[in-house]
Amino acid sequence: MCLGVPGQVLAIRGNTATVDFWGVKKNVRLDNVSETIEPGDYIIDHAGFAVRKLNNDDIAETLAMYEVILSEAGCDPIATDTDLEIAVEEMALD
Repeated sequence: MCLGVPGQVLAIRGNTATVDFWGVKKNVRLDNVSETIEPGDYIIDHAGFAVRKLNNDDIAETLAMYEVILSEAGCDPIATDTDLEIAVEEMALD
């Protein structure tokens, strides 16, 4: 099963955004999103690509739902995923 994760766009450079996922910052590609994305917007990320911009009316409800998912997971899957990505990138540089 795949899960898209909501995050807030902090900055944009070209087609890449720096996005905050509950304190974990990741670069996310914006190539697949037709809407204009600006810092402060929320997006849904899947595998490093923004798949859509969240409507402002949906942000609070979406974040609340993910808070439940994260608390029931018993760990922080976003941080775990990011740690794995960093380890793979470091191995590639060695």
